[in-house]
Amino acid sequence: MTVVDTHCHAGLHKYEPIESLLFHMERAGVDKAVLIQHMGNYDNAYHADCLERYPERFASAMLVDEEDDGTHMRRWAALGLSGIRLRPGARARTADRLVQWRTAAELDLVVSSLCNPTELLGDEFAEVLATFPDLQIVIEHLGGIGRGAQPPYAEFKQLLKLAERPNLYIKLPGFGEFCDPPHPFSSIPPLAQMAIEAFGPKRVMWGSDFPPVSSREGYDNALSFPMEHLADLSLEEREWIFGRTALKVWKLEAA
Repeated sequence: MTVVDTHCHAGLHKYEPIESLLFHMERAGVDKAVLIQHMGNYDNAYHADCLERYPERFASAMLVDEEDDGTHMRRWAALGLSGIRLRPGARARTADRLVQWRTAAELDLVVSSLCNPTELLGDEFAEVLATFPDLQIVIEHLGGIGRGAQPPYAEFKQLLKLAERPNLYIKLPGFGEFCDPPHPFSSIPPLAQMAIEAFGPKRVMWGSDFPPVSSREGYDNALSFPMEHLADLSLEEREWIFGRTALKVWKLEAA
């Protein structure tokens, strides 16, 4: 099984350098990863450098500021960045408010979307989905549900109806994002199974949220615990969730 971590942060001025991530990946048996630019940083040069130094290991999602009309997006894409991070209601401060979504579609970039249920179910995201029905969009952090979700999970069920859109994918995080500590977790809400049932394994991808995950269950456990918890799935289904979906969407080669 090729294991791909689809949600990692790396940097020189916030979080950790790429060498720290590589250490944890090697120890946990993670083959490849997607670098997600942290909010507020529009200089993606470090990501471009990581891609150049480790061309077979990483993909990257850039950030650009609200004034960008696609010019910076094109420059970063030319340096190998294959995705962009946009909130569901993101609008550029340009004549074409949807220009960043439009440029992403034109350049075949993957959109990694930091979000919450209200944003995902709002009119602005509905406009994006109607305008760009083929744009690949990955919903981060299980849609931002977190530890506050309570049965019968009505809001999460509404969010999961978005799975009707074939261009949407969802990230399965380490369970520390929605389970109360300490690890190993004793009370596990059925959010992972609900997402997998709605989207299907071929549109679910695992992401650790490194390095913030270190303050929850830790990197190794963010992978091993979901793998063990989902052991009742077939090997092929788990291969999709923990690697093959990401390989396909982010255009990475299998290890």
